[in-house]
Parts: sequence; structure tokens; C-alpha cells
Amino acid sequence: MAALFEQAGGRSKDPISAAERHFDIPVAGVLSRHRQIQERIQSAQSSQADIPALGLHYNAFYEHHDTGSGHPESALRYRMLRQALEGLPAEILRLPGRRASTSEVLLAHEAYYQDLVYRDVESFADILRTGDTAISIDSYDVALEATGSVLAAADAVMQQTVKRVFCAVRPPGHHATADHGMGFCIFNHVAIAANYLRKHYTLKRIAIVDWDVHFGNGTEAIFAEDPNTFYLSLHESGNYSGNSDGDTDRPPSQATLNLALPEGSGSDEALTAWDTTGGPALEAFKPEFIFISAGFDARKGDPLGGLNWEDETFVELTQRVMALAEKHAEGRIVSVLEGGYNPAGLVSAALAHVQAMR
Repeated sequence: MAALFEQAGGRSKDPISAAERHFDIPVAGVLSRHRQIQERIQSAQSSQADIPALGLHYNAFYEHHDTGSGHPESALRYRMLRQALEGLPAEILRLPGRRASTSEVLLAHEAYYQDLVYRDVESFADILRTGDTAISIDSYDVALEATGSVLAAADAVMQQTVKRVFCAVRPPGHHATADHGMGFCIFNHVAIAANYLRKHYTLKRIAIVDWDVHFGNGTEAIFAEDPNTFYLSLHESGNYSGNSDGDTDRPPSQATLNLALPEGSGSDEALTAWDTTGGPALEAFKPEFIFISAGFDARKGDPLGGLNWEDETFVELTQRVMALAEKHAEGRIVSVLEGGYNPAGLVSAALAHVQAMR
């Protein structure tokens, strides 16, 4: 993924202002553009509210992960999203985060890799030695906070504090394998959370739906031999990480389904792939809990993506996942931010996703 952008050397004292020079961000009025979407969603949903339907987690602390001037996974993109989420109605439950422990990180990562991340950050390295992940002096602490906050969200859902949660965290996680950081990712938050749930609750079948434009090679690798964690990836064919473009010849025990879409595909192709293949496979799996690796770089206009999804595509996919969760998982969903590198597009698509979850 490093080849997709030119990274300037050094670190800026203000990563946000440095990044601003590289993006045009016409985000004024984004919230109002979603009124029609929200009205349609509300009219289609029943309001059975034993517990709050939706929780949100976001935190300005994630902006301390400084990826350097010109990097697409910037503090700026996150700040724009956080400010938009802050503008949502107060009745949406805001959830606090927490820092993950080392033992929790080791639920999905090797101990020597966790140590490697710590040493690279403490030695003031600019890039994690395992790949193309930019780091700064706060990156280890920020990554632990992101992971711990996803675990806190999973606890909140299981303890019926809230029905489902959107966690706006960074850095992203789905490219991180058990012993290798890459693709802007340090720790695989969703993979850790899936194993955390299985350790602390009486859950067996957990599904991870990943609609980032880039294939989540790290999540697939971590659960490659686990028949009780179903990984479904809807992504652009050939866009980073050597993704497999189908699931032929996979071992019977590997609960993985890769739905690779050709470059230029839009909403029709995405929803057809879901309705004909992805949805039926999840239906047969009957998940008891669903995580979403929610990348928004499949949206049209993303600098690192070649798909042409509309905001409505994310609404439709969200509603399909929610229907499955209601049927098999008591409605339990935790959605975790992954990619999305056009800040205005990220804000617009993420708001559509969040409003669909209300």
C-alpha cells in the first residue's frame, strides 16, 4: 500500500495541519445530506427499544498517531469523522474506551510481535520494521487504546448496555497478521475482539464481515483454521495484499468467503454478490455475534480504491447485516472503522452507515 502514495520525510509537529495541505475537504453540510436516508431508514425500522439501539465510540486521542506529511491514513481524516459524529443526536449512547492489556493483544498476536511494535515505537522509528505501517512516538499507546475500546464495545453489547456499536478508531487493523504489521495496521482489533468474546462469553460462532476495498489478509490468516469464525470479505480484486479472488480449493474447515469485485464495480455488483453468495453463506453459518470491518474506501472518489459505491450501498449492506444479526445473534453487532482516505467521502459514507444502525 505504500506504493500508492508518496510519503514525505520527517514528522510534522502538527500532523493535522500538515495533512490538510494534501486534501480538499468540502465537508460542510454533510449531516444535512443524510436527512433523506435517515427518514427512509426510520420508516422501515420498528422501534423496539428495550436497550439503546446504538452506541458510538470516538476519541481525539487517536489523532496522536502521526503517520507523517501526505500520508492518506492521516489524523485529519479521523478528525473530520470525529467532528461529524460529535454532531449526531445526543440520544445516541457515547461509549468510553479503555487501553488493551498485553495479554489481550496476545489473543491474536505473537508475543514477539507485540514486543517488536513496542521497541520500534520507543526507538523513534518512522516505519514498523515488518512492513509499510507508519508509526510515531504515540503509536503503540494509540493502537492499544483502539484495541481496548473495541473490546469495551463488545462487552457493552454482550452486557446489554447497548444493542450495537460503531467504533471510530485508528490505526486500522485488518491487514495485521499474528506476527506482521502492514497496510497501515498495527494490531488487528477485530480479530482480538473475536477471540476475547469467545474467551469471556459462551459464544461459539462469530462472523466478521469486511467491506473495506482492500482484502483483509491479516484477519483471514489469523482465522484460517478456525471453523467457528466466519470471515466474509467483499473487496476490490487485486487491490493490495495479494488477495485471493475466490474461495475455491480452500480447506473445508476454513470458514472464509472472499467476494472480489472487478475495478469500477458499483452498488449493483456489490449487492448482487451479497444477495447471491455472501448473505446465504452467513445465513447458513448462523452467527451469534457479528463484527463489521467497516472500510469506506470502496466509496466512489477514494484515492486508494477503484470501486464506485454510493453512500446508499453502505446503507443497504448495513441493513442486510442487521437483519442477519436480528435473526441469529440477538441483534449483536460491533462495527469498527478500517479504511477510507477521501476525508469528505469517509464522513459521508460513515454517517450513512451509522444512521442505518440507529
